[in-house]
Amino acid sequence: MVVDRRPPHADRAAFVSLTMYPFAALRPAWERLWAAVHELVPWMPSGLRWSGTVLDHSSDAACALVHACGWPVVTVLRDKVTVVGAFDLDHPGAEGHHYCSTLISASEPGCSAWTDDCTAAVNGDDSLSGWISLACAAGGTWPGRVLSTGAHLESVRAVGDGRAGVASIDSTSWAHIGRLFPELARRVHVVGQGPRVPSPPLVVPVGTPQRCIDDIRQAMARALADPEIDAVRGELLVDGFVPLDDVDYEPILGLAPDDRSRRINR
Repeated sequence: MVVDRRPPHADRAAFVSLTMYPFAALRPAWERLWAAVHELVPWMPSGLRWSGTVLDHSSDAACALVHACGWPVVTVLRDKVTVVGAFDLDHPGAEGHHYCSTLISASEPGCSAWTDDCTAAVNGDDSLSGWISLACAAGGTWPGRVLSTGAHLESVRAVGDGRAGVASIDSTSWAHIGRLFPELARRVHVVGQGPRVPSPPLVVPVGTPQRCIDDIRQAMARALADPEIDAVRGELLVDGFVPLDDVDYEPILGLAPDDRSRRINR
């Protein structure tokens, strides 16, 4: 007897999203990783979707699995998705499946020099690394103006060309930017770190059966342990997969800025 492992939403689920780090140079590695995982869970969609935002994908019933940002997962998405787990990270600023955002500045003085005159480049006000961690590092509320950039790479560019004085970049993005855009990275200064938080979670639609979640966890772990994809791990700066639950991300709610209205200052 063949057991149907497909979740109830399988007929709607048409794609998987691994676009948390949307650098074009990394797409072949993500494609190869997902191909290895898909061999072990063939009932999952085979295709990755690159267009659209992570938040859009996380809210889309046709998305069977998404690499999401932790802040929306514990706020606006908390009744829509279930945490499967997270990647162990392999780069400076990370330890296991936890990381600290990298605080960068146009000049060398650190966090104590930030004032009301300082403009922060922020990828989005729903970003754990780009906004929540920045406000936390600044004492709970960002004192200055905010330049919305839409992406960590654009935030680094804004600091590098003088449109902003500071930005908070998740350490994985910062490591990729340092390798893929070295000249840009050299134009800014690392001045500190944000709080230690769990790495971006992989999530599935709420209601996905536990047996399916377990299968995905096992497939991710087995694929990443395969010596044949050593190069993929090195390219993606990951070193394994750890199963996690929703409760593992609840502590980040304690990082909420004291004054959320600051997020609309432009």
